[in-house]
Amino acid sequence: MLTNQRGNALLTVLITTLVMVTIGMAIISSTIGGAKRTEVRETDIDITYEGLKAVEEISAKLVSELQPSKKLDINQLTTGTINSKVADFIQSDIIPTYQSSNTIKCITVVDVSSNRASNLLGDHCGRANTLQYHTFGLDFLDTNLTRVYEIIVHTKNPESEQGKVEKIVRKRIILSPIPSFLKYTLGSRELLELNGSPHLVGNVYAHSLDISEDANYQLSNQTDKKVSAPFPSIIGDIYTSYEKTNYTHMKSLVDTHQFYPRISAPDIKQDSQFTDISFDQTYGEEVGKVLSPLDLSLNNNLTQTNLRNTITNNLLTDGSLFFPLVKGILNENVQGVVKADKSITVKRLIHSGVDLIVKGDVNILADSTMNIGNIISTGNVTISNVTGDMSIGNIVAAGKVSIEANAPVVLKENIVSFDNISFQSQNSTSSIEGNIFSGKNLTIQGDSNDPDGENDEVKFNSVIYAKGKTSISNLNITGIKDSSETGPSGQLILLSKGELLVTRMNEFHYYSNEKEKKENDLLPETSEAIKPLQAFLYTDSDATLYGVGSLFYVNGGVFSKGNLTVNAVRGKVDDMDRIESDLFSNQEQKLSRFIVHYNRDVLLSKLEALPKVESLSLISDEIIVQ
Repeated sequence: MLTNQRGNALLTVLITTLVMVTIGMAIISSTIGGAKRTEVRETDIDITYEGLKAVEEISAKLVSELQPSKKLDINQLTTGTINSKVADFIQSDIIPTYQSSNTIKCITVVDVSSNRASNLLGDHCGRANTLQYHTFGLDFLDTNLTRVYEIIVHTKNPESEQGKVEKIVRKRIILSPIPSFLKYTLGSRELLELNGSPHLVGNVYAHSLDISEDANYQLSNQTDKKVSAPFPSIIGDIYTSYEKTNYTHMKSLVDTHQFYPRISAPDIKQDSQFTDISFDQTYGEEVGKVLSPLDLSLNNNLTQTNLRNTITNNLLTDGSLFFPLVKGILNENVQGVVKADKSITVKRLIHSGVDLIVKGDVNILADSTMNIGNIISTGNVTISNVTGDMSIGNIVAAGKVSIEANAPVVLKENIVSFDNISFQSQNSTSSIEGNIFSGKNLTIQGDSNDPDGENDEVKFNSVIYAKGKTSISNLNITGIKDSSETGPSGQLILLSKGELLVTRMNEFHYYSNEKEKKENDLLPETSEAIKPLQAFLYTDSDATLYGVGSLFYVNGGVFSKGNLTVNAVRGKVDDMDRIESDLFSNQEQKLSRFIVHYNRDVLLSKLEALPKVESLSLISDEIIVQ
């Protein structure tokens, strides 16, 4: 019997056709959806780029307005008007530029300097008022022009684009009357010469730049030698003022790969905003601030003769009672203010807070705990602390100031000397909490013979000015922690008019783990026993620094107004005579012996005592895209 199956075949064809159409529609729908998602993603990327471009353009325009005679000229600003001036500039010069933009919805600036964020344009750009901000709680806003702002750019996608895509781009900036050298890890206003393999984390400044694989060093018999090392490593950018020849040379160094091969080479950028300092003017102003409260105003006549006459006339006349001395030695039971018309020797003081005002020299030889007030001398001040803790207030001397700390010394106030200042820490840790002003040379050193490791340390929270040469050797310098132990450490900001010499820091020592492990910064582990030098070092002259036998590790920055030469290798060095054989082909992936890691905390500390400048500086900080 034959069966008619033509109806079944038709049904099969219809079902197959329906399935194929359904699959085709799904493919088409998926393709259209994918295309839409791709378009939305492209829009997301485009408007993020527009937001980033806008915050950078606004930063650049702000920089231009900070220059003399412009709207944000430092001479036209006060602590009470700076926010309104910035707001007026944004309102009049920035916002109109973007009003016709089909990608920028609104722009504003938020002040985060204090404990509470404040939108300078009120309700403008309302989304900005709903964001979470990191505020800085600065306590000097009534006396200093430093401000921390966030530039907020709210983007939107053009109406022709698919979907509703919006982004918030935030850039934090710092406006501050700081010298430009504090913005850089390492730099020179003249020639920056990097020999061997120093490691720099942060931006670098150079008027001109030379790089060599050969690091220079010197043997104990004064023989000059060289040793090859990998090229320098810079995690940051190199800034320069635009001069075609120098700029072209720097670009060629990048193009010919003359940098450490294990990380990306730096970019070359311009800084047309560089602000130099006026060393002598600031020195005179800051010394005046210290002397005036002590009734020693010199009216900008900073000479030894004037200081001696002022001490005598203001503090040692008008019926002053001079304490009797036995063989020049001060009685240990004295109290209050001690005035002497000739040099004195102090061996012990039972009472705390004794002030010493002396027409002559002051010699202190301590073998017990002493808490001294101010020391004011027309001659030299020499202090040797043998045993017991010692604390001192202000020290003012027309002559030299020499301190030898075999036991801890705490300097709670300032030191002013119109001659040389030397501070030596011997197997102890001392603290300097005030500022130091040396009329000539400054020497800070430890014991050169520490067989069991470096145990000489000075803790600072100070700004130091030296009108002559500055030498630091054979000790650790760290920052004083605040009482809560939660805030940033205090720092040493050292400004030398003469040559800067930093030597024999952690000589022949090295990190316990010599390998570069932290790929983002190539820095030593925080658990390492070797402590970084917490400091910004500046010289108005030339400087030559070494990380060959020495291990030079700075958490801060180093800058020279003249030429700056750095020599460094990577790896462990035990003997300068064997350095070539010990290090040959064995340096890559090992930590450098010369490391400078930029520390931004200094921008918001010690502002009152920093050198004066002619304009505010803009320092770029964090960028966030939300």
